[in-house]
This record gives sequence, C-alpha cells and structure tokens, in this order.
Amino acid sequence: MKIFNDGAILDNNSYDVIIIGAGPGGSTIAALLAKAGWQVLLVDKNAVPGGKMLPVHKDGFDYEMFPINAVPSRNTLFEQLTQELELEDQIHVIYPNPVGRFYFELPTGEIRTLEMSDKTPSPFGFKRLLGLSWIGFFKFMRIFSKMISTKPDQLEKLAGLSALEYIDQQNLPKSLRSYLLSVYAEGFFQSSPDRLSAAAMIRAVQQTTKDGGGRYYIGGIGSVFVAFANAVERYGSRVLYNTRVEKILVEDGKVVGIKTANDQFLTPVVISSAGIQPTVLKLVGEDVFKPEYVTWVKDLEMNLASVGYRWFLNEPLLTSPMNIFLTYNSVTTLEDFRNMEHGIFPDHNYVYLGTTSLYPGLAPEGKQLVYACMSCLGDPKLDIKPYLQQVRNTVKKMQPDLFDHIEREETFGPRTIAGLSRDSVLPGKGGEDYGTLLSITQYGDPRLDGSSPIDGLYYVGCDAGGFGLGTHQAVDSAINVYQLVLESQKHK
Repeated sequence: MKIFNDGAILDNNSYDVIIIGAGPGGSTIAALLAKAGWQVLLVDKNAVPGGKMLPVHKDGFDYEMFPINAVPSRNTLFEQLTQELELEDQIHVIYPNPVGRFYFELPTGEIRTLEMSDKTPSPFGFKRLLGLSWIGFFKFMRIFSKMISTKPDQLEKLAGLSALEYIDQQNLPKSLRSYLLSVYAEGFFQSSPDRLSAAAMIRAVQQTTKDGGGRYYIGGIGSVFVAFANAVERYGSRVLYNTRVEKILVEDGKVVGIKTANDQFLTPVVISSAGIQPTVLKLVGEDVFKPEYVTWVKDLEMNLASVGYRWFLNEPLLTSPMNIFLTYNSVTTLEDFRNMEHGIFPDHNYVYLGTTSLYPGLAPEGKQLVYACMSCLGDPKLDIKPYLQQVRNTVKKMQPDLFDHIEREETFGPRTIAGLSRDSVLPGKGGEDYGTLLSITQYGDPRLDGSSPIDGLYYVGCDAGGFGLGTHQAVDSAINVYQLVLESQKHK
C-alpha cells in the first residue's frame, strides 16, 4: 500500500511521483525525492541506470559508451549529493594529473603541445602553444581578466550576443580566437560558437578558472548514477529497468499516470528525463498542448552530437586522459556543420582523443580503451563514414603509432545516442549529446526551467535549464526541479 503526501491511500500501482529515465538528471531527482519521503517509481528503458553515461563492463574493461570529461574539478554538485544521499562509502572522486594535453597546429603546420596539470597553468605556456607575440599575449591576459571579472548583471546583458560575436569584438589574434571558441563553445557545450550565448561561454570560463577542469570516479562516472538509482530503493521506493514508457496519461489538463507495454501506474506527478521534444510530441501527444507551445518545442535549438571511435589497444599509449586537437583556424560555425552533412569538410576540425583507462581498475593490465571523436549535427540518419575518416586523419597527427596497436574497433554517432537515451521524434534531431542549447535565443528562457503547461508534468536533464558541462548541467537541473516540484506540490 502507498500513501500520497496528502495522506490519500493508494493501491500498489500508485506513486507520489514517477520519473521517466534514470540518466544523470532522472536518477538524481529520484533519489532526492525518495529521501524526502515520497513514494517514487523510477522507470528506465535500459537494463542499467546512467542514460548516455551508463556503465559498460566488457572484456575486462569498465567504461562509458562516450567520452567524458567531468567539469568542474572541485566544489561540485556531485560532492554535495554524495553527502546528501549518504553515499560517501560508494562514490569516490578521482582528480587526474595531468588533466589533459592540447595539440595546436600553427599556420606553418607545426604542431605544439601543452600538458595541463591539476594546478593553475602558467599563461606563458599558452603564449608558446598559440604562437602569440607579446602584444597577443597581453590580449590573452586581458580577455581572460575581462571574462573572469564579468558580473552577473553584465552577463545578463550579454545573453543575446553569440560567443562568436563577443570574441570578434575583442580584436584578438586568430589563434587565440580559435582557442577560445573551440574550447569554450564546441568543447564545453557541444555548440557552434555562432549559436552559443556569450553569457554561457563566459560562465564556463569563470567556472573552470575557479574550480578547474577534469574529474572522474572510481568505477567510472556511470557508477555515480548507479549509486543514485540504488539509493532510490534504499530509501524505500522502486526502480523498474528494461521498461519503456509508452504514454504519459493526462486527463483534464492534469497528469494521472503512465502506461508501459504491460501495465499502468498512477501518479499526480511525472518528471520526464526523456527529453522535452520526445515527452511533448510522443509521450504526452501534441494535441494536449496549445499549438504555440508545440511550435516552440519543435523549434528548440539542440546542441551538437559526437561521432567517432572506441579503440581497444594492446598497449597503454596515451599518458593523458584528455587530448584536444585544434588549429589556428578551428572555429566551426553551424553552416560548416550543415556543409559537412553534404560531404564538404573544413580542414580545421576540433578533435577529442581521450582515455579513462589511466584510472585504477578500468582496463586489463597492459591495455587501454581510447575514444576519438569530433562534433556533428544530431541527425540519427547521418552518414558517419566521412566523419570517421576525418577523425582518423587528425589522430594520425596526434598519435600516429596508435594505429599499430588497435585490437578491436567500435564506432558511435547520433544514431547510437538516440537508441540509448532520447527517442528521435523530429527529422534531423534526437542524437544530440546533451539536449537544448544555451543559445542566444534560449539562454535564460524561463520556459526551460523544468516546468510545463500540464499540471503535474515536469522535465529534468539538459532540457530543463541548469548549467555546466553535460552531466553537471543535468544534475544541476535535477536540484532546481526538485525545489520546483516541492514548492509546486506543497500548495495542493
């Protein structure tokens, strides 16, 4: 027997709240509500929690399907939640050193490198890396000082300006311009810099300057969300895996439950981590919403996706967990990404090469799992072959001996992401890495706070506001929506 928060007695298929999706946002809010005494049902279509970051155990390797670089390093919401959910004995953070390495190609074709330790890097290292003159170096110092000192009220005024427009106003050397826009737009937010809000980019600079970049966990970051989902049951609630939600049930403008293939579950509150577009257009149905809301949902800008390889090596070649390749001209606009869909590739792509096998217990002795990828549009029907060739060509510049040590090769792209997490419900969309983009038209939009026009329906994850890099943004949204749900429901 279940009891609603208002004291009403319910049958065994009734819950205070149902959360769809046990990814970072869903598992977080489910655990918080379960600890708060709510009778929670957490439902996920996969066999294990974690969403895009679900853990994989195969051939002696423990890993995630996609590369992960958790940012910031310290003072994170993950630390707060570990304590809040009483998981100190299960979640153990790793602070890598070195954090990463930059590979920067100059106009001459020379490739310079800079290893990033877990300490504040010397700005002189960037002077050499980017090939800056002393005048360029002073501009480097000035732009970072300017961004770090930008106040919240000033940020608000920059929300409608793109990162590209903001940087181009600063009259920076070409290599510095490329570094900033590649790392803090495409690298941080999986966004082209002409669409990302300058306010979001500046906040990212402030966050990484203050609390660093690069963090991982013993057992993998997916193990964090496994611990969160397990906490739901520890606090007396229920988790259902291998269960796909077919419909969110709405009557008279109010949520009343969900329908799966084999059952129905009643609840006055549903929190969906399935993505705002799949939730509105498929799980609820657009006929339930006003036409203008449906149009807004359909037109939401999404971030980019990743396409690349998982290479299983017979020798541990990489000595840094995160290796980034960029050039003096790596600024890739939305038009560039659209051209790539038609086979027109620039010669300046940003490429990520990384491994989690440097951390304890994640790979067999003497072996290494390597991720190599670049960005693309989130169309699950995208032909990934030309992108894979682009990645291979770049990795040959970074680590040419790697190709002599590949034992096994797997590929991933937007289709992989759509199959693992959110469903594709609109042409050309569904395979994005995170969700809705913090773009010049969407940054700070109050409609992306996790609420919906349906009484009792909420969204969580990177489609529900929040801020940060990937998983941190999803967890941030969960904390925000948790407070929103508590506040909304206590008045009923």
